[in-house]
Amino acid sequence: MKPEAMSVRKLPRKVHFGMGIISRTRFFMNWLLHRQSQACIACGTLTGRFSEYAGICTTCSVQIPWIYKIRCVHCGRPTFCPDCVRPVRSARYYVCNRSATSYTPMMREWIGQFKYRGNEKYASALGEIMNRAYRAMRHEFAGDVHSVLNRSLWSVDIVTCVPVSETRLTERGFNQAQVLAEEIAKRNKLPFVPLLARPQDTGKQSFKTKKDRISTMDNAFAVIPDMAELLKSLVLKADSRYTSDRIQSATVLLVDDIYTTGSTLQACARVLGEKAAEQGVHLAIFCLTLARS
Repeated sequence: MKPEAMSVRKLPRKVHFGMGIISRTRFFMNWLLHRQSQACIACGTLTGRFSEYAGICTTCSVQIPWIYKIRCVHCGRPTFCPDCVRPVRSARYYVCNRSATSYTPMMREWIGQFKYRGNEKYASALGEIMNRAYRAMRHEFAGDVHSVLNRSLWSVDIVTCVPVSETRLTERGFNQAQVLAEEIAKRNKLPFVPLLARPQDTGKQSFKTKKDRISTMDNAFAVIPDMAELLKSLVLKADSRYTSDRIQSATVLLVDDIYTTGSTLQACARVLGEKAAEQGVHLAIFCLTLARS
């Protein structure tokens, strides 16, 4: 009988009687782990049952271009950023952005598979990448997260995301930024709420110049009805120290997939902050993106 034809119920005689109990156990465990392995969604090799990222083999996972050192504290770029030092960027509507990875050809392919080809197998792996970036962000701004004293320095009240238009939602079937935001919220027991809407389709930003992107994003977003009241109710539910008349601020984590010029996050943060301020609520908006181009 050929090795590939072996089964648990009928192993070859030499396996039954020519092997000791330890050898037979090892043989069976190797067979079992092989059966439970799956092909890496990125390169096609077997990932193994205990791969670090769901569906991603070790060879691919070690090539993830993490951003470890931040050069620009505003946009999270690992190199010098000529954009954030310009006078036009002096009016910033979000505190800062942090990105999990650099936008390398590999990340472009992974995001493209998920975003444009609807390959849902990437959702869990990309969600884990975002979650690790969130934990690093929490450590950066809150210090020792195990310290009760430091925990109050930075605590996210609500996770939200950059919305897509109805046209884009119908075309893709999902909002990739929402999937990533929901992964962060679920893994960290935080409330996710879609606070923003995109009334009009602004087209694919990847084909536009920097100037066109900034111009296109003006007035592209709107808040959902009763956004301020919803914010207050969620903060009240999460923290018993507050009463409805004492809530004056909240921290929001705004999630998107790719940071290029920052115009999308800037536009979203502006409308969120302005509409909340009209209701007497100050928002501290932090942004987290999957990749920084």
